[in-house]
Amino acid sequence: SKEFFDYVFLGEGSADKVSGIEASTVEEIRKEFAYFYPVDSRHSGRDLVPNHLTFFVFNHVAIFPEDNWPQQIVVNGSVLMDGKKMSKSMGNIIPLRQAIKDYGADPIRLAIIISAELLQDADFNLESVGGIKNKLASILEECSRLKPGQISNSEAEDRWIASRVQNLIANVTGSVEKMRLREALHEILFAFEGDLAWYLKRAKAKGRNDYDGILHQIQSTRVALLSPFAPHIAEEMWEKLSNPKMVSKTSWPEIDTGVIDAKAIQAEDLLKSIINDIANILKVTKITPKKITIYTADSFKCTAYHAILEQVMNEQTNMGVIMKELINNPETSDIKKNPDFVQKAIKDILSEPTEIRKTKLEVKDFDEKQFLSSELGSIIQQDFGVEVTVFAEDDSNIYDPKGKARHARPFKPAILIE
Repeated sequence: SKEFFDYVFLGEGSADKVSGIEASTVEEIRKEFAYFYPVDSRHSGRDLVPNHLTFFVFNHVAIFPEDNWPQQIVVNGSVLMDGKKMSKSMGNIIPLRQAIKDYGADPIRLAIIISAELLQDADFNLESVGGIKNKLASILEECSRLKPGQISNSEAEDRWIASRVQNLIANVTGSVEKMRLREALHEILFAFEGDLAWYLKRAKAKGRNDYDGILHQIQSTRVALLSPFAPHIAEEMWEKLSNPKMVSKTSWPEIDTGVIDAKAIQAEDLLKSIINDIANILKVTKITPKKITIYTADSFKCTAYHAILEQVMNEQTNMGVIMKELINNPETSDIKKNPDFVQKAIKDILSEPTEIRKTKLEVKDFDEKQFLSSELGSIIQQDFGVEVTVFAEDDSNIYDPKGKARHARPFKPAILIE
């Protein structure tokens, strides 16, 4: 009856008077409807915008009060096969049941998602499915060998990877909230691999064997993020990690700002930069290194650099204005003797993403020489097979036969390779 549907959809009337059905049953039906309404997100093809989706909106506006109108409509492109429209006449259609039998539901779903964002056409191809399947198998194998263990975060690289995991959570959460699912999945499966590889490289260079507990925690977070995209294999990964319950019943990972270590992020960025610079120098010069010396900037340059950084972050990039500010400041007035440094520092800062600038501004007491002296040796030995010595340019006992030290800038140490 009309009264029955008015009660179920609109909450009008009384459950015991709208029909001959028991009031408790009618109330349960009403609760089920209220559980699913309003529609959070309606997904459909973009070709349905002029007809079905438009009338979907019209009908809800005509029938329901505003609090039960659709919250969001998301339209997506078509799924292509190797760049072509799927068609029986072209013979490029794979029955879904056969595809699932051959590759599994999760790899197929991920291959479609990662091929394009929602509004774009998704170019499905079997090579991509195979690659995704291998990637998931690799993560599953890694999960199989990891067990919960002690987590100390005592080393510089431990604090860095913990910070990067928080960055992963932030990026994936942000992408999902914007319905940028391809972007989110790329972060989980591929972008984060670079961070993981660097962490393992650092730990292994030190000869460490105490980081499995950290890797277990990392992969647990990663699997929790992956679960909505690949629910079947994510449950298997979760079980292999010996985690309780089911991953689908756990909460979505939340960002823990207390774990983010700006100094650790800054320090590892510096380390990566030096390793890349040395590799590039050796590639160009084609020399076989026997000794490497690193020179960090003196304290005066560091003070001036942070003053310049503050100016740039306040959207001041004019060389003349910045020089005037530095000269008027008693702590940096001697910079008038080295305008070339100011020009290069501005260029360095402007070449970096805003997030890196913010991190550098946040950490003003970073001792480059101390960090590099303790952390650089093991990875230089691993990558280049030589010892490294670190000096600050104003050290009294400095070894500087080529006059390299004077070229050092904050976060841009000078390098001598012999």
